[in-house]
Amino acid sequence: MPIRARTLAAVVVLGLAPGLACCGHPAPKAGVVEAGPEARLDALNALDIRVANVSWRLAVANAELCPVVRTRAGWTLQSASQYGAELRPLAVARYGLDGDLPGVLAAPPGSPADQAGLSRGDLILAVDGRPLERGQDGAESYEGLQANIAVLDAAAARGRVELKVRRDGVERVVTIRPQAACAYPTEVEVTGALRSRADGRYIFISDGMAGLAADDDQLAFILGHELAHAVLEHRTQPDVTGVRGASNWAISMTKGLSIRSEADADRMGLFLVARAGFDPYKAVEFLTRYEQADGRASYAQINAGGVYENASGRRRALQPVLANIADLKAADRALIP
Repeated sequence: MPIRARTLAAVVVLGLAPGLACCGHPAPKAGVVEAGPEARLDALNALDIRVANVSWRLAVANAELCPVVRTRAGWTLQSASQYGAELRPLAVARYGLDGDLPGVLAAPPGSPADQAGLSRGDLILAVDGRPLERGQDGAESYEGLQANIAVLDAAAARGRVELKVRRDGVERVVTIRPQAACAYPTEVEVTGALRSRADGRYIFISDGMAGLAADDDQLAFILGHELAHAVLEHRTQPDVTGVRGASNWAISMTKGLSIRSEADADRMGLFLVARAGFDPYKAVEFLTRYEQADGRASYAQINAGGVYENASGRRRALQPVLANIADLKAADRALIP
């Protein structure tokens, strides 16, 4: 899971009042806390790791339902070149980053990266004997890291991968055995807004939205909703290729974009959350949480992403879905809507 350019020049979002879930609102000014560079870097990296852990569980547990599945390492990667002038020296000192070379920021528990012994602070120098490009020092940029990630992704698609990595000046070789997972990496966007979205290629969640979730179960609902858009093929991209999940055919819900897309994503999202071992009932708590903090959530919303029922309507609509999930679990049947 790469993360794009991150300046964090002004603020870090800490304890923001929630906005409308699964769509976008500007972050309210109250709650935006001015902080020093180290505190901002700490807060952002903690969100990156939390999001990486939750999104990886969702991607692996639901691979059989996804329309596009790839073999992935499960890591979150970053580079020095992504950071602006203020934070770059801190990130380099903390993680041993160097130019465009990919550095491991997160290796979710049980992921191929974790099983290979990779962890935060490992810098990837070469893949299958091919050196990666360091690039040139310069302004904040994502393109160099993106090119290196493309090389890593291509290697992972072939199967077993041998990496040369460096930590604290010591180089070693590790072997990665990638695992089948949904082909949609998750990225944390540094905007301060309260927003999550899916474009058929990536799942995006803002730093504000990730910080909004009270626990990982609530975070899983936000990310599961966006993954559901991909599962139901509400948005597709022709260059996102792989194999179709073995049980994708068994989904009875209507696929393709429609006026019901957001309601369908809520419903499918609960199944994805439950399949990954998260508590789907926390979705109700999350919807209550943001409605209490943002009066706009009490009304239906229409924006570029579709039509969103008000929070109370969404909570009511989730009740029969939760009952269905409970019945399927009790009968030891597959959680497929």
